[in-house]
Amino acid sequence: MIVRAALFFAILSCLNCEPLRTQAPNEAGNGSDNAPHIEQIDIDKELQKEVNTLESRLEFVENTLQNFQNNYNALKENFNSLKTNYNQATMRIQQLENLTHQTVMDLHDQSSKYFTLESINSNLQKTVDNTNVRLDDKTSALWTEISNVTEEVVSISGMTNRSFDILRNKNVLLENKFQEISNNQSNIVSTLNQIKFPGPQKNKLVVFVAQLSREILISTNKIIVFDKNQLNEGRGFDPHTGVFTATARGIYTFSASIESTNCDVRGAIYRNNEQFAHIAGHFVDREGALGSATSYVHLDEGDRVWVQWMGELNGRVGHVQSQFAGHLLHEMDI
Repeated sequence: MIVRAALFFAILSCLNCEPLRTQAPNEAGNGSDNAPHIEQIDIDKELQKEVNTLESRLEFVENTLQNFQNNYNALKENFNSLKTNYNQATMRIQQLENLTHQTVMDLHDQSSKYFTLESINSNLQKTVDNTNVRLDDKTSALWTEISNVTEEVVSISGMTNRSFDILRNKNVLLENKFQEISNNQSNIVSTLNQIKFPGPQKNKLVVFVAQLSREILISTNKIIVFDKNQLNEGRGFDPHTGVFTATARGIYTFSASIESTNCDVRGAIYRNNEQFAHIAGHFVDREGALGSATSYVHLDEGDRVWVQWMGELNGRVGHVQSQFAGHLLHEMDI
């Protein structure tokens, strides 16, 4: 608009100056009265044409500038959208890196526990072997003693009836003693045979680690369904229901951690509708809440174990640190 105004002012200036230039011949006596008027009309027409041309060009320039401005605004919006998507992708990558690190730490922890159990199994096996050796030595010594007593009885068989009665009573006492020792030995052997030790050859491998694939909203007294399996040896854990079912009778250990992003953590680990471990954590603004628990429990085959939310009605359970894990420590005879 400023350019257009300047153009009009220039044209007006030219129009005002033109009569003075055309009247100069009259003052000298060489022009006519009609010549300036005709020249002025021609000049006005030419100037009008120039003005129209300049206005058309000016309108074209303004339209071009407007199109450029629109394209610039569209590019700016696309840039802002790409920047937002980039920031979101960066945050997601960071979350995945944190989750990967936590998973690696958990696997290292489980590996450490497994090697510890292997060491315990080796020590127990050595103890059993040593016990068997001692029992064999005692049994051999007992049979040697019995053999010696029998030889003694045979050597004095020619004694008088009184001496024979005394020896017979002594033999009865020895037989009773032998019977008592034999019974004790049988009890010890039976007890040892009933002992089951952890190890690949005698103990089933039952272990699972489950997590949440996303943050969930949950109501009070509802089972937390950990739907993402990290490990499920023995196939005892069901990610569709969040429930572990014992496949063998024995001693188990269970651990659970619950992360909440909007309230205090209140939860529990249940066995067949009976609570055996409590989970609690205090909510801190912007940091959320985290509670965990670990316990040992005896399970019969078919017993069910799960984690249950006991907190507020619309609890928000986070998926980064929430986890449910279990492991068969010691298998027992049915």
